[in-house]
Amino acid sequence: MKKALLVIDAQEDFIGEQRNKKRFNYEEVDELVRNMNNKIRIYEKNKDEVIYIAHVLTSSFFNKKIFGYGIAGSFGAKIDKRIKIVSENYFEKQFANAFKNNNLIKFIKDNKIDEVELIGVDGTGCIAGTAKGAVHIGLKVTISNDAVGTRNIEKLLKISTKLKSFGVAYI
Repeated sequence: MKKALLVIDAQEDFIGEQRNKKRFNYEEVDELVRNMNNKIRIYEKNKDEVIYIAHVLTSSFFNKKIFGYGIAGSFGAKIDKRIKIVSENYFEKQFANAFKNNNLIKFIKDNKIDEVELIGVDGTGCIAGTAKGAVHIGLKVTISNDAVGTRNIEKLLKISTKLKSFGVAYI
């Protein structure tokens, strides 16, 4: 089995020190970043793939006004400066499910990856959407609780129950 770590939406707009803390009110962000970096180090040491995925929207008037985050070319769309970068495996997405990006699917298939571990934000949004997408294309999926941020614990409990029924493992 070949494994890959997917670092999802670990961007300045979502976990960075300058983020909108009312909108992206993750608790213990420094601990989250430390835990994410620890996972990255483990995968690097084991010579497994580390893949960075960023939620990046086109720089349009609509996206700036309606969403206001992850705008292409902005500081906030960049990977948080505290996140350890160990590869050039970088993919952008515009949807919760990172596997809507065909280039990511091609990378996974070309590298014969059959298992992914997901870390990043948000446990009820892009982590969940990407987990579903990974299961859909036949991957074994693990979500690392201590390296995933979420803003809504109650919603996470419901979503995690559903994801577990699809075969997603939580550690």
